[in-house]
Amino acid sequence: MTDGNEKQSSDGETTMSDTPVRIVSAYLVVQAIGTLAWWTLLLVYPASIQWFQPASWPDGSLLSFWMADFVLVIAGSLLAAICLWSRMSSAATLVWVIAAVTWYPTLVCIATSLQTGEAWIASAMMVCMAGLSLSMATIHGNSSQCPMTIRIASMSPQVALAMTLAQTVIFWGIFLWVLPMGIVELQQRLGWQVFQHPLQSEFSISLFLVASWLGLWSGITMAIRGDGTPLPTATAPRLVVAGPYRYVRNPMALAGIVQGLAVGWFLGSIPVLVYSLCGAVVWHLFVRPVEECDLQLRFGEDYHRYQKHVRLWIPTVPFS
Repeated sequence: MTDGNEKQSSDGETTMSDTPVRIVSAYLVVQAIGTLAWWTLLLVYPASIQWFQPASWPDGSLLSFWMADFVLVIAGSLLAAICLWSRMSSAATLVWVIAAVTWYPTLVCIATSLQTGEAWIASAMMVCMAGLSLSMATIHGNSSQCPMTIRIASMSPQVALAMTLAQTVIFWGIFLWVLPMGIVELQQRLGWQVFQHPLQSEFSISLFLVASWLGLWSGITMAIRGDGTPLPTATAPRLVVAGPYRYVRNPMALAGIVQGLAVGWFLGSIPVLVYSLCGAVVWHLFVRPVEECDLQLRFGEDYHRYQKHVRLWIPTVPFS
C-alpha cells in the first residue's frame, strides 16, 4: 500500500507524487520572476529605492546587490526548478542551497532594520521569500525522502520540545514583529495615520501575554504528548487531545491570530489588524482542510469522535 504522496508506475514501481514537486518548482519560478520584477521596479523607478533602504545609506547603495540577486536568486531558483522537473539527483541539494542563499540577505536586512529602525519593508519582503524558500526545501526533503507536504516525525519528547520552542521563537519573530513592522512602515510611507487611545499599550500587552501563554501551552503539550512538533513537515505521530486541545481543536492557530491582533492594537495599525484577520482566513480555508484530512486518514474514528465533541474556534467543555 502506498500513501497519498506516492503512486504506482506502470511496471509496479513506487514513484513520487507529482503534487509536492509541482508546488516547490512552481514556487521557485514565481520567486525568480518576483525578484526580477522587483529589480525592474528599482531600475525603472529609481525613487522607489528609498522605500527599501535606510535614509542614511548613500543613494543607489541598494543597486550594488544586483549581481548576487541575478546569479544566486533568479538564475539559481530557475535552475533548481528545472532540476526538480527533470528529477535530477542534484535537485534536493539545489533547493536547500537556494533556501540558504535567501536567508543570508534576509538576516542582513533584519540586522540593518534593528540597527537603524528603518527599512522594515525590505526586511518583511526578504523574510517572506526566505521563509517560503525554507518551507519549499522542507517539503521537498532530502535525497532519502519523498517530497510531501505533511511528514510524520517521531522523536523523543525532549527533542520535540526543543524543536517546538525554536520554531516558536522564529515564527513569533517573523509573523509578530518583522512583518507587522514592515506593514506599519508601508502605512507611514502611504501617509496613513496610526490610532491611539488611553491604556492602549497596557490592554494590548495583556492580551498578547494571554495569547502567548496559550500558544506556548499548546506547543509544549504537542511536543510532550504527541512526540512531534506543530509543523506539518515534522508533525506528531500521536493524536493529542490533552491540555488546551481538550477545549478547542486548534489552540495554536487561535493563539497566533489573537497575538497578531494584539500586536496591531499595540502599534495602532488597522492594516496590521487586517493582516492578522487575513491570516486567520488563509489558515481556515487552505491549511485547516489539509491538516484535518491527514488527521482523519491517520486516526480515523478517534479523530472523528474528537472532532464531534470539540469545536474548531470556540472553546467548549473539556473533552475526555
